[in-house]
Amino acid sequence: MLLLRSFCLLNRRQTLVSRFIKPTIHYPSKYSSFSQNTLPKIIDKYDDKITINKCKFHTTPRLDIPPYFALLIRPITRVGAYLFGRLLKKWWSRKSPQEKEIYKEWLSARKTKIYGLLGFALASLLFYYIYHIETDPITGRSRFIILNKEQQKALSSLAAEGILEDHEDSVLPPSHSSYRRLNKIVKQLLKANQDIPSIAEREWTLTVLDSNQKNAFVLPGGQIFVYLGMLKLVENDDQLAFVLAHEIAHVLLLHSIESLSRNFLLDILLAVPVAITWFIIPSDLLAFALQYFGVKLTNILITLPHNRRAEQEADHVGLQITSKACFDVRQAVVLWAMMKQLSHLEIEPEKSTWLSTHPAHEDREKYLDTILPEAIDLRNQCGCLRLRLHDPIAAYRAKTAEQHLKQFAKRGYVPSQTK
Repeated sequence: MLLLRSFCLLNRRQTLVSRFIKPTIHYPSKYSSFSQNTLPKIIDKYDDKITINKCKFHTTPRLDIPPYFALLIRPITRVGAYLFGRLLKKWWSRKSPQEKEIYKEWLSARKTKIYGLLGFALASLLFYYIYHIETDPITGRSRFIILNKEQQKALSSLAAEGILEDHEDSVLPPSHSSYRRLNKIVKQLLKANQDIPSIAEREWTLTVLDSNQKNAFVLPGGQIFVYLGMLKLVENDDQLAFVLAHEIAHVLLLHSIESLSRNFLLDILLAVPVAITWFIIPSDLLAFALQYFGVKLTNILITLPHNRRAEQEADHVGLQITSKACFDVRQAVVLWAMMKQLSHLEIEPEKSTWLSTHPAHEDREKYLDTILPEAIDLRNQCGCLRLRLHDPIAAYRAKTAEQHLKQFAKRGYVPSQTK
């Protein structure tokens, strides 16, 4: 189940949104019949008749760097470092032994200045990093962020318009029953969490796409996209509310912006090692292999663990958002128990945890089960009606694998060969 994830690559339709979402889009030059400005607003200044629950937790973003430079830094550094190292190796190979000695002596005589320049560059990068560290108001965790609110909003708007252009024939009207169902859930989530500045200050929009893809995501600007396939996956509105709250939590916690910022820094730091690799390794094939495995190792050791932690944070905050909106938060545990069962039945294959951007389904189920009492307490504090005595978690876990399989088949979720 995809959640908003990363922010922008420059290759075809992945140019802007691949770090936000899994579907790929492109930069639209002229938009057809759909525009972000034509989307119906989810909440029109929020009805005074709605009582807003006063449960405290807050968020704030900040920052400053040219956003398109942040988008371009990955292809520039990776391709640039490769070209620089390779061209330098070819240039060096043409030099005679005598010329090489002259260059080595020239560099040796100036090594103090060279080391000084390298030290200054690293110190500047360290200062830039420290200057852009902020504390997340919700989690209390330190994070590195390079884009300010306006830059985030501009990139988000561009991404939203690209998605709308790609799916203009599959956008459901507000009169559609699925749209009305989702709109009601989103309104309930947002109205109950107006004490969060990052929710109150955004202009939220909802787009429902007629597609069997099981996907939902929210862009940093507040544009919510849901595919109809997601409605087939969940069993009820409580599960759907948690999915949407999880996506909203990613936005509140600036996870996609943090991912972009982290990759920006990593790409700069790795540029020199990549160039040196292509310069000193005689074989281009070996140099390519070293660069490839270096990138993979960086992903496994740094990027993927950060992404899994972001998913856990979004689960935690998403459960809080769901609690304050008076949904049955126990259904969040049922949802991941169901996903685990689908994986066990090999209906929804699951990657190894350490190679995945998401925690394992079983890990998420256990984590949500652990923080469930806290969520129920928060729900009670917000004046919600008490949960029914019937425990959906116990009822779900009491079913046999055969019963689960029959239930999935009844919902049309099991492939024909599995039925």
